[in-house]
Amino acid sequence: MKKTQLASVVGAVALAAAGGIGTLAAAAPAEAAGPALHSRVILDGKAHGWSSPDDVTFIGPHIFVGFQNGVPSDGPAAGTPQQSTLVEMKPSGQIEQTWNITGKIDGLGADAANSRVLLTVNEDSNSSLYTVNLDGAIQHYTYDEALPHGGGTDAVSVFHGAIYTSASNPSGGPALYRITLKDNGVAHVENTAINTDSTAAVANAGHSGTAQLALTDPDSNTVVPAAAQRFGGDFMLDAQGDQQAVFAPSLAPGAPLQVLNLAQSVDDTTFATHEGGRLVVTDSHADTVDIVDGPLVRGAAYTAVTPGNANTPPVPTPANYLARLNLNDGTLAPLAISGTSVVPHGVTYMP
Repeated sequence: MKKTQLASVVGAVALAAAGGIGTLAAAAPAEAAGPALHSRVILDGKAHGWSSPDDVTFIGPHIFVGFQNGVPSDGPAAGTPQQSTLVEMKPSGQIEQTWNITGKIDGLGADAANSRVLLTVNEDSNSSLYTVNLDGAIQHYTYDEALPHGGGTDAVSVFHGAIYTSASNPSGGPALYRITLKDNGVAHVENTAINTDSTAAVANAGHSGTAQLALTDPDSNTVVPAAAQRFGGDFMLDAQGDQQAVFAPSLAPGAPLQVLNLAQSVDDTTFATHEGGRLVVTDSHADTVDIVDGPLVRGAAYTAVTPGNANTPPVPTPANYLARLNLNDGTLAPLAISGTSVVPHGVTYMP
């Protein structure tokens, strides 16, 4: 995920759609609406010497967070930090286990069926993949070919039992890979339905037809739960800088795609599968992990909005903020949050 550009927080942002692909634009600031949520810090990374928390996921009551610790996005080099820290913790903030991982942890996803988390390192180049079991065992995998998109790998998810990872920093070609893990520490790479130049049906309300994608920043990804208000059961790939989300019911090559144009750049998107629950949020500005809880809506999509990560950032650039994503038109409604200030980077929903 791109390094967040931080500035002073503006109020909420009202958004308007116009025209076809890539034409959503920000309107005048508006006040955040809806019932207030409450945030609190559950882990201060600085107290342990950790910095720049990014992705977050969970398996059961176990929360996993990757602290990047200043490692470069193309991997360690002489004179730079060498290792990220993977932290397993309880929702109370109690640390259960930690692992030192060589490289910059960027993608982090749960493989609950196999009681393990999956993580990728070095999103710009020199990427590889690790598995970490709940019993503490760790395995490193290298890709079995030079990645044809020319960059690295980022977010990682399990969809219909298979592992998929975003093809970040591309010069063209695939935007998403299917990964098969071999017994010899090799990860086999296959192309999927989503390429940087795929054709997709425009999904924004009031628009029709198809558009050819021109993805420059495949970033986060997730599986949309059946409870979601739209796209239930689909795979979702976020092209952060491009301000687009691509949805696919299947990832077999040639499968149909839809693209939702977003009013702002977003990072992680997560979906409430129950009424209430909590958002677990990483704040790479404060180096904290936060809990945001309150009246979350079943089926709603919640996201970390990252205005400074757009390919053409707004000026002045607002700080990151949490918002509810409208899955029909791509607009974003900022959340009213009391308690600790939150500048979100990674976010996941826990029932």
